[in-house]
Amino acid sequence: MNVVRKSSLIILTVLFLLSLFYSVSYAERLDRALFKKIEANLMCTDSCGMYLKTCENATAQKMRKDIISMLTKGMSEKEIYGRMISVYGEEVMAAPPVSSKFNIIVWASPFVAIIIGFIVIYLCLDRWIFNSRKAEAGADINEKEIEQYEDYLDEEIKKHY
Repeated sequence: MNVVRKSSLIILTVLFLLSLFYSVSYAERLDRALFKKIEANLMCTDSCGMYLKTCENATAQKMRKDIISMLTKGMSEKEIYGRMISVYGEEVMAAPPVSSKFNIIVWASPFVAIIIGFIVIYLCLDRWIFNSRKAEAGADINEKEIEQYEDYLDEEIKKHY
């Protein structure tokens, strides 16, 4: 019986350790997924202008450590974003917060300006090309009229001289 108790105690201990390892591993995967999501939505505040997930400089490493420490403290995603904005400013966010209409307008205005610029250039080129084609068509008409007048002029000159 003593051997059976020892073996069952060993089996229970191993099962307990495996379940503990599995639960820690599962929690770590959840934290990793949240960490990756947060990391993808933040910008490195160094002058490199890269997303935090792709930047490898010292500032990015410090920001990652801060995010991990906030996650281990049990902070939510919104709390972490709020903390990062309070420390680094709104420029830390990869996209502007939806709550601020001014930020969205400022963020989207360069794209709108580029699209409007392309439209204006297209319309100018279209008119330019259309007017040149129209002028060419007008030149064809003028050449035909000129030929008719030259023929008429030649006939009149022959009559009088």
